[in-house]
Amino acid sequence: MIKRISITILSVILILSIFSVSCKKSQADLKKKENPISVLVASPIKQPLDEYLDLSAEIKAIKEVEISSDVPGKIANILKYEGSFVNKGDTIALIDRFVIGANYAYAPARTPIAGYVTTTYMAVGASIAAATPIANVADISQLEVEIQVPERSIAGIELGQKVLIRVPSAPNKEIEATITKRDYAVNPSTRTLMVKALIDNKDRLLLPGMFSDVSILLNSADNVFVIPNSAMFSDDLGKNYIYVVKEDNSNNPPSEANVSSSSNAKYRAYTREVNVLFTSKDKVALSGGLEEGEEVVMFGREFLKNGSLVNRIENDPTILEYITPPTAVASAQTNITSSAKATNTENAVKPNTATAAKPSTTTKPNAAAAKPNTTTTKPATSKPNTTATVNNNAAEKKENTIEKPKDNSTSDNGIYSIGG
Repeated sequence: MIKRISITILSVILILSIFSVSCKKSQADLKKKENPISVLVASPIKQPLDEYLDLSAEIKAIKEVEISSDVPGKIANILKYEGSFVNKGDTIALIDRFVIGANYAYAPARTPIAGYVTTTYMAVGASIAAATPIANVADISQLEVEIQVPERSIAGIELGQKVLIRVPSAPNKEIEATITKRDYAVNPSTRTLMVKALIDNKDRLLLPGMFSDVSILLNSADNVFVIPNSAMFSDDLGKNYIYVVKEDNSNNPPSEANVSSSSNAKYRAYTREVNVLFTSKDKVALSGGLEEGEEVVMFGREFLKNGSLVNRIENDPTILEYITPPTAVASAQTNITSSAKATNTENAVKPNTATAAKPSTTTKPNAAAAKPNTTTTKPATSKPNTTATVNNNAAEKKENTIEKPKDNSTSDNGIYSIGG
């Protein structure tokens, strides 16, 4: 009986041991089978960032009036047409009152402001009543743009804010304006707020009635970390997170990809809460949560979780515009161009230096020069001298024969490198 119990106990212990070993082996196999997820990583740097509200608007003149007659009659003459500049008090048209039995002088229709005649509504001979518009005069030296700001964005609108204006007639030019007026009531039919910005139109690039695209500066930061919007995600509580890549210092066995590589270093992505200052289109300005030099997953976070093994892809050109200011990008391109020019110059100079330093280049012409000298001096000199000269030439030829392949190879490479 005791023997049977002992056998049973030993059997249970053996089964548990086998199960434990199999569990450990399966866990190790799972760790070995963990495949890294390829992601684009970069170390954001501090840079300036601006947030703009992009809308459409119409340009109008601040001073604009319709010229009309105080009396009825017929238009006897129009003195100023479209495009004409008029001063305050100038006559735009003359009105014939055509009263039977009376001889009246022509009644003038004058402009109360200085500016340009933008439109004429009537022609000579047309009959008009009192207060009928004849022409339109506008001062285009200063214009204003009327912007309908949506109700959800009016909290960031203040007097004195900068506005950038772009028009189809000058697509590559941005004109600055300043907000000088804003309504204090929202239009109930459009749910928008009227905002007006003053434009100094001294160059006369803009005209009243033009359609324009405007950008209102809402926020501006000078020294913040900037990341793409795709690098950040939020939870149900509204907290914002990013993935920071760190080297894995655990004792876990490396994956097959890392074993086959020359380096056994592994990297993992860990979640990090960050503080968002503001968002501008596809960029996010961070006010906290990130340290200088830390690597952030810029693209590819959708398949990650906290502690995921990652395959870092660095120096990808698609993330350069997000982590580098435009001035730095231009400077980097300039440095690359300068470095390339310096390399080309060095390559161009190097073969010449090598050619000048090699004995074959210098001795080969000397040998050629010495050979005619031997021929010319042979009749005049004695036989021993001729033999010495011939021996010297032979030695020089031998030296040239030994080093000729090396020198020619170097010279050819230099020639090809210069010619490109």
